[in-house]
Amino acid sequence: MRITQVTPGIITIPPNGWGAVEKVIWEYYNNIKELGHQCDIKYLNEVDINSSDIIHIHMANLAIEAANRGIPYIFSLHDHHVVYYGKDSSNYQQNLEAIKRSVVSFTHAEFLVDYFDETDKLFYLSHGVNTEFFKNDNPKRTEHKLLCLANNGIGGDSTYDRKGFRYAIEAAIKLDLPITVAGPENNRIFFEHHNDLLNYDKLTLMFSNPNEEQILELYKSHSIFLHPSMLEAGHPNLTLLEAVSCNMPVVGTYLGSQTIEGMVVVERDVNQIVSGIKQVIDNYDLYLNNTELDRQKYDWSVITRRMVRIYEDLINSRKNLNSLETKQRFDKVFENTEIKPKEMVEKIEVINHYINGALVEIKGNSDKRYLVEFWNQDGNCEYREEIGCNMWVRLSKKYFDEYTLKIYSEGNLISEKKYNAENKRVYIALDSKSLGDTFAWVPYAEEFRKKHNCKVICSTFFNDLFVKQYPEIQFVSPGSTVHNLYAMYEIGWFYDGDNVRTDRHPSDFKLGPLQKTATDILGLEYKEVKPLIKNPNKIKKKRVGLGIHSTAQSKYWNNPNGWQEITDYLISLGYEVIIYSKEEDGYMGNYYPKGAKQNPPGSIYKLIEELSTCEFFIGISSGISWVTWALDIPTVLISGFTEEFNEPYENVYKVSAPENTCRGCANKFRLDPGDWNWCPINKGNDKMFECSKKITSDMVKEKIIELLSK
Repeated sequence: MRITQVTPGIITIPPNGWGAVEKVIWEYYNNIKELGHQCDIKYLNEVDINSSDIIHIHMANLAIEAANRGIPYIFSLHDHHVVYYGKDSSNYQQNLEAIKRSVVSFTHAEFLVDYFDETDKLFYLSHGVNTEFFKNDNPKRTEHKLLCLANNGIGGDSTYDRKGFRYAIEAAIKLDLPITVAGPENNRIFFEHHNDLLNYDKLTLMFSNPNEEQILELYKSHSIFLHPSMLEAGHPNLTLLEAVSCNMPVVGTYLGSQTIEGMVVVERDVNQIVSGIKQVIDNYDLYLNNTELDRQKYDWSVITRRMVRIYEDLINSRKNLNSLETKQRFDKVFENTEIKPKEMVEKIEVINHYINGALVEIKGNSDKRYLVEFWNQDGNCEYREEIGCNMWVRLSKKYFDEYTLKIYSEGNLISEKKYNAENKRVYIALDSKSLGDTFAWVPYAEEFRKKHNCKVICSTFFNDLFVKQYPEIQFVSPGSTVHNLYAMYEIGWFYDGDNVRTDRHPSDFKLGPLQKTATDILGLEYKEVKPLIKNPNKIKKKRVGLGIHSTAQSKYWNNPNGWQEITDYLISLGYEVIIYSKEEDGYMGNYYPKGAKQNPPGSIYKLIEELSTCEFFIGISSGISWVTWALDIPTVLISGFTEEFNEPYENVYKVSAPENTCRGCANKFRLDPGDWNWCPINKGNDKMFECSKKITSDMVKEKIIELLSK
């Protein structure tokens, strides 16, 4: 075929800046030639009806002039002003005349087919995208940045927000996300009239009329494309398709019936746009993967092939098709055009992370099978499976292992990746609300960060105690959604019934120090590490703190005379005795010793401030004892409930149950938190709680004397 595309004659083709119609013509020209047809771009005055089989015109005034000259033509409607000015306008009437006098006409916005209800010659033909140019070989983004790329305004009024810049920026402000607005120079006029938007310090403006290469870099350097436009003669328009072709998910308006997999469709409403952005962020990998489907469906080769088949049908029919027959022919071509842009190049992408278990996913277009293996740090192949493209596997083991991932294709090793968290984001979540567990485990988030030189995000139920002490760690609230992670580990005691969950722990956590729970899960060498908390360093008073209460009776010092005898002893030495437990006197049948004062209940910060005035502290296996240890306050710890190895040793004077006494049930059995009188062996008989009943006040006094001698 001999095809002539008629240039509007205003902007050069290809355009060296903004120019949507000229870009469309240029893509038609290149793809028509690739299909083996002759194609020329000419001014209307240069058109020779005898040397062209198809003459395709893109401006209404030129189409009407061609009709007046007796030139049969195909017309493309690119003008959104037909809606803006309305059906009574000369603009609408001119385009309607161009359509009626054409052989057949195309619109690139589906809704315009019904809008021009006075003619049956208008059909929908989507815009396309050059997927060979608009591509991103590394589509993973490390942070979320929003992008608007458009020529704002309408009808010569550059202050009119047709493209929805205000909606996009206000959504970015609500989410505290950076946003770039780019396009031609006249966008500056919009912001001169909407200068309140310039107050947002995360807004970047680019009015440099970016060329194709600069536009490509914008798509690559941002993560989500915003398109809250009110009116387009192209649905989807060019920039939207370019964004998804660069594997950039889109949030915006869209009126077409064709599904854009990588897009969340919203109305021009800030809250809807915010919701759409959140939806993309929360499911980013899914939308990223979906954009690959859009790339294939909207490649210019697909669109042009569809258009050329219409050309061929018109030539072969040898008549002016302007009836239902035209629609039937067009629909048939549309439905039967194979969506396969050019020759598919085999391409795979390996995704590997360690978020609650080692995972590998292979994305791509190959029909091959791949053997994946995970080798653990002991040099053993722990997992082996064969998968295909767009499949994934995840190991059930959720604690740290320095895995090496190997992938084979047809017997050849094609990829080998060793665990490497350097400069990557790792989320460490502390599962327990217990003060003692938190103080025991939080220092190992920092140890992991230092060992792997990674960016650690940590969640605890006491973030405010640590956020200033660990400036290299980002603290978030428990349950927060954290993005762009390489690995995630949960620290806690996880059971399946009464059995330790072997997928969450490499060994029985009950049989070692409480702090070792964290080092085992994080793959660190165990050593006792104190958490960093702000120490008020108050002037010491001749004062001793007591921590009497806990969360189960088995944790108490169940010697009925113990606390009273110790209090009397301390008072005889001239000490003021202060009880720092928050529970009231007589709580669950446990009474305060006479002569001791109770510190008024308050916040954890006030508790720390008051504790720091004590010379030393006497407590049980509870959170306050972990706090005093962290504050470097000498601590006498009375516990039959735990074995001596359970709590830390540095500056801690441990008083345990005598030999040949039933003791250490916390390190042998799973505690039933619903049973206050839990005693797994002797509940209900005279040996109940004997582990702490047999700890005498003299045994505690010996530790006090030892402490004071130092």
